[in-house]
Amino acid sequence: MRKKAQGLSINTIIIAAIALLVLVVLSVIFMGKLGKTRTEMDKCETNRGTCVFDVGTECSGDYDTVRYDLACNLDGDSDYNEGAQIDGVCCIST
Repeated sequence: MRKKAQGLSINTIIIAAIALLVLVVLSVIFMGKLGKTRTEMDKCETNRGTCVFDVGTECSGDYDTVRYDLACNLDGDSDYNEGAQIDGVCCIST
């Protein structure tokens, strides 16, 4: 007597493919939101700071610590990575 091998049904394969597709779509959405969140966290204003051009005179008093790693945008365009001479530097309180 020969035993027949039991294989995966076509319904199981289709359900697995749909589940994999849903996981891929959810991961793409999550990674996109994570990137936007990281961008917001790197902004000076999010970290309760103020953006200035002249660190020597404007970065004093309440805002006494210079943070070059936080993004400023004093020229008003959408690019935060143009350098300290164009976008300024971030001063935060300690």
